[in-house]
Amino acid sequence: MILYEDVKKELLDICLQMIKNNLVIGSSGNISVRVEDHVVITPSSVHYTEMSSEDMVVLDLNGKVLEGARNPSVEHPMHLELYNTRDDTKAVVHTHSLYASAMAVLNEPLPPIIDETVPKLGSHIRVSKYAMPGTKQLGANVRDAIEERSAALIANHGAVCIAKTLKEALFLAILLERTCKIYMLAKQVGTPRLLPDDVVEDEQEIWEMMRGY
Repeated sequence: MILYEDVKKELLDICLQMIKNNLVIGSSGNISVRVEDHVVITPSSVHYTEMSSEDMVVLDLNGKVLEGARNPSVEHPMHLELYNTRDDTKAVVHTHSLYASAMAVLNEPLPPIIDETVPKLGSHIRVSKYAMPGTKQLGANVRDAIEERSAALIANHGAVCIAKTLKEALFLAILLERTCKIYMLAKQVGTPRLLPDDVVEDEQEIWEMMRGY
């Protein structure tokens, strides 16, 4: 019996949308979705344009492979850490987009600069402490950085967004990249003005009410 056939097809569709929106290249990045006590995740080292829904891997929440002929993404420990520690996490989208990655290399958090961003991502998007890709430590560091947020920058690596659906997590990844781009472009001209503190507090409360949509 094939598990979660429709979910695997949706995963593939989101992968292709990541390519279309310049969030990844080749086989970089990875995505997953939680279905009850299982996680469906992209395989390791397979280019998205060559991937099929049959390549997706099904894990339990401890990382045991339940179905799939390929190895799960090397970043599956990070995905599992988020699922096991955040009740509002049902989908994870990890990208290597240009501007978010540049900020992660600079180790520069994304401050609250645009009204549309804070209610969806949370304020002051942090950069996680550095850890080697694929390690449990990376997962723990990302877990800490994304606390009370829906996004985090991964030091010298990329970005991650979490939501209740894959579609929503993809939208947040696009929004994060767009906001990082605006911030970096603004810095080239002058000093970006941040949102007023009281506005940030109000919009962070909106995030609390909407968290994960």
